[in-house]
Amino acid sequence: MKITKFVLVAAVMFSLFSLQSCQKDTNKPAENDIEKLVIPDGFLFETTRDIQLRIVLPTSIDFTDLRGRVNVFTNLPAEGGSLLTSASADEQGIVDVLVRVPSYLTELYIETLAGSIFYSLPIQGTKEGGIVIDFNEPIGFDPPNVIPDLKQQPIPTTVSNDARLHVHANTVVNLVQNGEFTVDDFGLIADWPSPMVADGKWYVTSTLGLNHAQRFSQSGEYMMRITPSSARYGGVAQLVTASGGQLITLSANVRGNGNSSNNSWLFLIPRNASGNSIGFYSIQYRPQNAWATKTIAATMPAGTASVQVLLWSHIYGGTIDYDKVVVTGPVTDADGDGVDDDLDEYPNDAARAFNIYYPGAGAYGTLAYEDLWPGKGDYDFNDLVIDYQYKQVLNAANKLVECRIKYSVRAIGASLENGFGIEFPGTVATDIDQISGNHISENYLSFNANGTEAGQTKAVVIAFDNAFDMLSNPGGGFGINTNPLAPYSTPDTLELYVHFGNPVLFQNTGTAPFNPFIIVNKERGREVHLPGKTPTSLASPSLFGTDFDATNPSTNKYYQSATNLPWAVNLPVHFDYPVEKVQIVNAYLKFGNWAESSGVQFPDWYLSKAGYRTSSNVYVPAN
Repeated sequence: MKITKFVLVAAVMFSLFSLQSCQKDTNKPAENDIEKLVIPDGFLFETTRDIQLRIVLPTSIDFTDLRGRVNVFTNLPAEGGSLLTSASADEQGIVDVLVRVPSYLTELYIETLAGSIFYSLPIQGTKEGGIVIDFNEPIGFDPPNVIPDLKQQPIPTTVSNDARLHVHANTVVNLVQNGEFTVDDFGLIADWPSPMVADGKWYVTSTLGLNHAQRFSQSGEYMMRITPSSARYGGVAQLVTASGGQLITLSANVRGNGNSSNNSWLFLIPRNASGNSIGFYSIQYRPQNAWATKTIAATMPAGTASVQVLLWSHIYGGTIDYDKVVVTGPVTDADGDGVDDDLDEYPNDAARAFNIYYPGAGAYGTLAYEDLWPGKGDYDFNDLVIDYQYKQVLNAANKLVECRIKYSVRAIGASLENGFGIEFPGTVATDIDQISGNHISENYLSFNANGTEAGQTKAVVIAFDNAFDMLSNPGGGFGINTNPLAPYSTPDTLELYVHFGNPVLFQNTGTAPFNPFIIVNKERGREVHLPGKTPTSLASPSLFGTDFDATNPSTNKYYQSATNLPWAVNLPVHFDYPVEKVQIVNAYLKFGNWAESSGVQFPDWYLSKAGYRTSSNVYVPAN
């Protein structure tokens, strides 16, 4: 009996010891040891990078009352590209936008009213310095027979040589008749300045002749084909109605065959009531074998009664083809915020214009924490695992109006009762006038009347104050959703709403997930942030530089050890975290290479690729 009692007491003591947060068996043999990594100073374990873009739209467009929308995607939307951000131009046609992208992303797809491009990103890119994409570089080609004292400067939509032009994706009103070309499309005029009528025909200049501008069929699709004549130059034109102040956009697919010296121009030529030219706007392109979409956009000058759409070619041999010629007419703006209704996600609400999702609509990112700070963790990064999705609503002035955030606690590999909050950079508490959806059940925090945390210099919103309220323990062992053999607990989703009564410039708040942090075991001053992120005003400075922590505000080092190890990581995807007691280097085999190379090698280490992970060390719920 005494032996039985001793065994029982020992078992109880062992169980109590096991329930101490994260005091786990770190002596388990492993192939790799994260503490042996040589991590360069300054590496912050960032799986994303911030790119500062300045997009300069054509000066041919009057932006006094128009807010031209710019969209930035990871790829062509038709090929599954995710929208990273949206913004609108200022009165000078300039768009400054900060976009957060996965570090492994090599190019962006940028969509504007002046055309759309792929832009190749530098291998290492940060917001410092930024990237300028200018749709305004004059080419210097004049159209034939233009009245010199009335012409405008040619305004191209070309960019750097490594950009690939693609289709402008806006919904349009097709003002050009017979855009797909029929047998009745073509008529003949002496030259392009000759009088024309707005009858839906394409009029061919006599220098080309009708035999050299014809409908051409390929695989059942009709297009216009220009072939050489003795003069080797000429054009086809169509007249459409327009008036001063209207934005007119011309897009056409162009390709060439047979001579790399061939040239093609797209012109918008406003004409007055007498039919005389009062200016022109143009782009020039040297057609290649593959189709490319060219776009020219301009605000029509005062006195405009019509606009001539001219496709002009100079051919040294071979052919030039045109297809899908579309002219976008005047914009409609029901709420008067300057954003075209076709581009405005809130066309009847002047306070809102765009939705920005991070990491994407329908996608989630993950925050994974170690909670023993400033003590040493076991580096399985499953003490608190939180999925997130941010929906940020901007107005036409690119100011943040509201955030709708979804949080889902997926795992708690500890016994500490941790809270979770976010700090919004570039804000103060009074910028926010409404918060709802958060879960507060404890009494160790203080709040302002608007729901923000009291005593903070910047606006801080607490999502929940005890993670165990967000994920129930089904029993069956230590932790929740960290042991694949234990029962699985289905996460709930918290939907947090934050409204900015004083909208804040999106450039000032930075990008989601902003500055997220956990509060360890209801001890308010004990915060854990992502490496390099600053503490809030309520963090306890006395903890900095103690135990395993090497935080030093004077050198801007925060939440890293002396060997630069972190207590938290942020992933721009739904992250499959390690199982209990398995270091991340033994679940993700390229993590060490990535960290020791300052993120240059294997920037996609967390993806499910061959040779990237040990599947048995990654948590997957038991069936």
